[in-house]
Amino acid sequence: MNSKMSECCDCLDVLTSAHSISVVPPATMIEENLRRDSVYIVSVVDYRDFHSEGVYKATYTIYHQYTMGVGPNRDGIMLLLSMDDRDWAMFCYGSHCEYAFNSYGQEKLEKVFLDNFGEDDWYGGFEDYVKECRVYLEKAANGKPVRASLFFPMLVVIGLSLLAAIAIVAVIWQKMDNVSEKTTANAYVAAGLRLTEQTDRFTHKTTSSRKIERSSSSGGSSRSESGGGGSGRSGKF
Repeated sequence: MNSKMSECCDCLDVLTSAHSISVVPPATMIEENLRRDSVYIVSVVDYRDFHSEGVYKATYTIYHQYTMGVGPNRDGIMLLLSMDDRDWAMFCYGSHCEYAFNSYGQEKLEKVFLDNFGEDDWYGGFEDYVKECRVYLEKAANGKPVRASLFFPMLVVIGLSLLAAIAIVAVIWQKMDNVSEKTTANAYVAAGLRLTEQTDRFTHKTTSSRKIERSSSSGGSSRSESGGGGSGRSGKF
Protein backbone atom coordinates (compact mmCIF):
# COMPACT_ATOMS: atom_id res chain seq x y z
CA MET A 1 0.00 0.00 0.00
CA ASN A 2 1.55 3.29 -1.07
CA SER A 3 1.68 6.49 0.94
CA LYS A 4 -1.20 8.04 -0.98
CA MET A 5 -3.48 5.15 -0.07
CA SER A 6 -2.40 5.45 3.56
CA GLU A 7 -3.54 9.06 3.48
CA CYS A 8 -6.88 7.98 2.03
CA CYS A 9 -7.76 5.26 4.50
CA ASP A 10 -6.67 3.06 7.36
CA CYS A 11 -5.51 -0.43 6.42
CA LEU A 12 -5.92 -3.56 8.51
CA ASP A 13 -4.16 -6.83 7.69
CA VAL A 14 -6.25 -9.78 8.75
CA LEU A 15 -4.07 -12.89 9.05
CA THR A 16 -5.21 -16.47 9.22
CA SER A 17 -3.22 -19.66 9.35
CA ALA A 18 -3.76 -20.32 5.65
CA HIS A 19 -3.78 -16.95 3.92
CA SER A 20 -3.71 -13.19 4.27
CA ILE A 21 -6.19 -10.58 3.14
CA SER A 22 -5.95 -6.82 3.23
CA VAL A 23 -9.10 -5.13 4.50
CA VAL A 24 -9.54 -1.44 3.83
CA PRO A 25 -12.47 0.32 5.56
CA PRO A 26 -11.94 3.74 3.92
CA ALA A 27 -15.42 5.09 4.32
CA THR A 28 -16.62 3.46 7.51
CA MET A 29 -18.92 5.95 9.26
CA ILE A 30 -18.18 8.68 6.73
CA GLU A 31 -20.24 11.25 8.59
CA GLU A 32 -22.31 11.27 11.77
CA ASN A 33 -25.59 10.82 9.90
CA LEU A 34 -24.24 7.89 7.85
CA ARG A 35 -23.08 5.65 10.70
CA ARG A 36 -25.50 2.89 9.64
CA ASP A 37 -23.35 1.80 6.70
CA SER A 38 -19.75 0.70 6.15
CA VAL A 39 -17.75 0.64 2.93
CA TYR A 40 -14.98 -1.94 2.61
CA ILE A 41 -12.26 -2.77 0.08
CA VAL A 42 -10.64 -6.20 0.31
CA SER A 43 -7.79 -7.50 -1.83
CA VAL A 44 -6.72 -11.15 -1.98
CA VAL A 45 -4.28 -13.12 -4.10
CA ASP A 46 -6.80 -15.78 -5.10
CA TYR A 47 -10.48 -15.77 -4.14
CA ARG A 48 -10.48 -19.60 -4.29
CA ASP A 49 -8.74 -19.59 -0.91
CA PHE A 50 -12.12 -18.54 0.53
CA HIS A 51 -14.65 -20.15 -1.83
CA SER A 52 -13.95 -22.28 -4.89
CA GLU A 53 -17.32 -21.70 -6.59
CA GLY A 54 -16.90 -18.09 -7.62
CA VAL A 55 -15.56 -14.69 -6.67
CA TYR A 56 -18.97 -13.43 -5.52
CA LYS A 57 -19.41 -16.35 -3.11
CA ALA A 58 -15.89 -15.73 -1.84
CA THR A 59 -16.83 -12.09 -1.25
CA TYR A 60 -19.83 -12.76 0.97
CA THR A 61 -17.95 -15.56 2.70
CA ILE A 62 -15.25 -13.07 3.75
CA TYR A 63 -17.89 -10.50 4.73
CA HIS A 64 -19.61 -12.93 7.10
CA GLN A 65 -16.46 -14.70 8.28
CA TYR A 66 -14.96 -11.44 9.54
CA THR A 67 -18.33 -10.09 10.78
CA MET A 68 -18.18 -6.95 8.67
CA GLY A 69 -20.87 -4.27 8.68
CA VAL A 70 -22.28 -1.97 11.33
CA GLY A 71 -25.44 -1.90 13.38
CA PRO A 72 -27.70 -4.79 14.38
CA ASN A 73 -28.19 -5.76 10.71
CA ARG A 74 -24.47 -5.48 9.87
CA ASP A 75 -25.16 -3.14 6.95
CA GLY A 76 -22.27 -2.61 4.58
CA ILE A 77 -20.92 -2.81 1.06
CA MET A 78 -17.70 -4.64 0.21
CA LEU A 79 -15.51 -4.59 -2.90
CA LEU A 80 -13.23 -7.60 -3.42
CA LEU A 81 -10.24 -7.71 -5.80
CA SER A 82 -8.70 -11.11 -6.55
CA MET A 83 -5.36 -10.28 -8.13
CA ASP A 84 -4.27 -13.61 -9.65
CA ASP A 85 -6.94 -13.75 -12.38
CA ARG A 86 -8.11 -10.12 -12.10
CA ASP A 87 -11.54 -11.06 -10.72
CA TRP A 88 -13.68 -8.65 -8.74
CA ALA A 89 -16.98 -8.73 -6.89
CA MET A 90 -19.17 -6.36 -4.92
CA PHE A 91 -21.43 -7.46 -2.06
CA CYS A 92 -24.16 -5.33 -0.51
CA TYR A 93 -25.67 -6.50 2.77
CA GLY A 94 -28.44 -5.19 5.01
CA SER A 95 -31.68 -3.31 4.32
CA HIS A 96 -30.16 0.16 4.71
CA CYS A 97 -27.31 -0.69 2.35
CA GLU A 98 -29.54 -2.26 -0.28
CA TYR A 99 -31.76 0.83 -0.12
CA ALA A 100 -28.74 2.98 -0.95
CA PHE A 101 -27.29 0.55 -3.52
CA ASN A 102 -30.06 -1.20 -5.44
CA SER A 103 -29.35 -3.27 -8.57
CA TYR A 104 -29.36 -0.21 -10.83
CA GLY A 105 -27.10 1.69 -8.46
CA GLN A 106 -24.65 -1.20 -8.19
CA GLU A 107 -24.35 -1.46 -11.98
CA LYS A 108 -23.80 2.28 -12.24
CA LEU A 109 -21.29 2.25 -9.38
CA GLU A 110 -18.98 -0.28 -11.03
CA LYS A 111 -18.42 2.00 -14.01
CA VAL A 112 -16.74 4.49 -11.69
CA PHE A 113 -13.81 2.30 -10.65
CA LEU A 114 -13.44 -0.52 -13.22
CA ASP A 115 -11.70 1.69 -15.79
CA ASN A 116 -9.05 2.57 -13.20
CA PHE A 117 -8.45 -1.05 -12.22
CA GLY A 118 -8.23 -2.02 -15.88
CA GLU A 119 -5.21 0.30 -16.14
CA ASP A 120 -3.73 -0.87 -12.81
CA ASP A 121 -4.54 2.49 -11.25
CA TRP A 122 -5.37 1.09 -7.82
CA TYR A 123 -5.35 4.35 -5.89
CA GLY A 124 -7.54 6.07 -8.48
CA GLY A 125 -10.02 3.19 -8.45
CA PHE A 126 -10.21 3.02 -4.65
CA GLU A 127 -10.59 6.79 -4.40
CA ASP A 128 -13.37 6.90 -7.02
CA TYR A 129 -15.14 3.98 -5.34
CA VAL A 130 -15.08 5.63 -1.93
CA LYS A 131 -16.18 9.03 -3.23
CA GLU A 132 -19.07 7.54 -5.20
CA CYS A 133 -20.19 5.46 -2.22
CA ARG A 134 -20.27 8.65 -0.18
CA VAL A 135 -22.57 10.21 -2.80
CA TYR A 136 -24.89 7.18 -2.73
CA LEU A 137 -25.06 7.13 1.06
CA GLU A 138 -25.73 10.86 1.29
CA LYS A 139 -28.54 10.63 -1.26
CA ALA A 140 -30.07 7.68 0.60
CA ALA A 141 -29.80 9.52 3.93
CA ASN A 142 -31.74 12.41 2.36
CA GLY A 143 -34.46 10.07 1.11
CA LYS A 144 -33.40 10.36 -2.53
CA PRO A 145 -31.41 7.19 -3.36
CA VAL A 146 -29.83 6.70 -6.76
CA ARG A 147 -32.49 5.26 -9.04
CA ALA A 148 -33.01 4.76 -12.79
CA SER A 149 -34.59 7.69 -14.62
CA LEU A 150 -38.25 7.28 -15.62
CA PHE A 151 -37.79 9.47 -18.71
CA PHE A 152 -37.01 6.71 -21.23
CA PRO A 153 -39.66 4.27 -19.96
CA MET A 154 -42.20 7.08 -20.31
CA LEU A 155 -41.06 7.64 -23.91
CA VAL A 156 -41.61 3.96 -24.64
CA VAL A 157 -45.13 4.08 -23.21
CA ILE A 158 -45.96 7.19 -25.22
CA GLY A 159 -44.53 5.62 -28.38
CA LEU A 160 -46.58 2.44 -27.95
CA SER A 161 -49.72 4.51 -27.36
CA LEU A 162 -49.11 6.45 -30.58
CA LEU A 163 -48.59 3.23 -32.53
CA ALA A 164 -51.86 1.84 -31.19
CA ALA A 165 -53.72 5.02 -32.17
CA ILE A 166 -52.21 4.95 -35.68
CA ALA A 167 -53.25 1.30 -36.10
CA ILE A 168 -56.85 2.09 -35.12
CA VAL A 169 -57.02 5.03 -37.55
CA ALA A 170 -55.58 2.86 -40.32
CA VAL A 171 -58.26 0.20 -39.81
CA ILE A 172 -61.04 2.81 -39.89
CA TRP A 173 -59.57 4.43 -42.99
CA GLN A 174 -59.36 1.09 -44.76
CA LYS A 175 -63.02 0.38 -44.10
CA MET A 176 -63.99 3.77 -45.53
CA ASP A 177 -62.01 3.22 -48.75
CA ASN A 178 -64.36 1.63 -51.34
CA VAL A 179 -62.03 1.98 -54.32
CA SER A 180 -59.91 -1.10 -54.99
CA GLU A 181 -56.60 -0.83 -56.78
CA LYS A 182 -56.35 -2.63 -60.14
CA THR A 183 -53.23 -4.18 -61.62
CA THR A 184 -54.34 -3.64 -65.24
CA ALA A 185 -56.23 -0.95 -67.16
CA ASN A 186 -58.99 -3.32 -68.33
CA ALA A 187 -61.40 -2.17 -65.65
CA TYR A 188 -61.20 1.42 -66.87
CA VAL A 189 -61.79 0.70 -70.57
CA ALA A 190 -65.20 1.48 -72.11
CA ALA A 191 -67.38 -1.50 -72.98
CA GLY A 192 -67.27 -0.79 -76.72
CA LEU A 193 -63.46 -0.78 -76.92
CA ARG A 194 -61.72 -4.05 -77.85
CA LEU A 195 -58.01 -4.44 -77.04
CA THR A 196 -56.02 -6.58 -79.46
CA GLU A 197 -52.71 -6.51 -77.61
CA GLN A 198 -51.65 -6.25 -73.98
CA THR A 199 -48.05 -5.85 -72.82
CA ASP A 200 -46.20 -5.06 -69.60
CA ARG A 201 -43.09 -2.88 -69.91
CA PHE A 202 -40.41 -2.83 -67.20
CA THR A 203 -39.21 0.72 -66.56
CA HIS A 204 -37.07 0.75 -63.41
CA LYS A 205 -36.58 -0.66 -59.92
CA THR A 206 -35.80 0.98 -56.60
CA THR A 207 -33.43 -0.55 -54.03
CA SER A 208 -32.45 0.63 -50.58
CA SER A 209 -29.64 -0.42 -48.24
CA ARG A 210 -28.90 0.03 -44.56
CA LYS A 211 -25.56 -0.34 -42.81
CA ILE A 212 -25.67 -2.80 -39.92
CA GLU A 213 -23.69 -1.41 -37.00
CA ARG A 214 -21.77 -3.94 -34.98
CA SER A 215 -21.31 -3.20 -31.30
CA SER A 216 -17.77 -3.57 -30.06
CA SER A 217 -17.08 -4.92 -26.60
CA SER A 218 -14.60 -3.14 -24.35
CA GLY A 219 -13.17 -4.05 -20.97
CA GLY A 220 -14.19 -6.95 -18.81
CA SER A 221 -17.64 -8.43 -18.44
CA SER A 222 -19.81 -8.17 -15.35
CA ARG A 223 -23.11 -9.57 -14.15
CA SER A 224 -25.64 -9.21 -11.37
CA GLU A 225 -25.40 -11.57 -8.40
CA SER A 226 -27.45 -12.62 -5.39
CA GLY A 227 -26.82 -14.84 -2.39
CA GLY A 228 -25.28 -14.68 1.05
CA GLY A 229 -28.27 -12.71 2.30
CA GLY A 230 -27.53 -9.77 -0.02
CA SER A 231 -26.88 -8.80 -3.61
CA GLY A 232 -24.05 -7.54 -5.76
CA ARG A 233 -22.07 -7.85 -8.96
CA SER A 234 -18.96 -9.63 -10.21
CA GLY A 235 -16.68 -9.77 -13.23
CA LYS A 236 -13.20 -9.13 -14.56
CA PHE A 237 -11.08 -5.98 -14.42
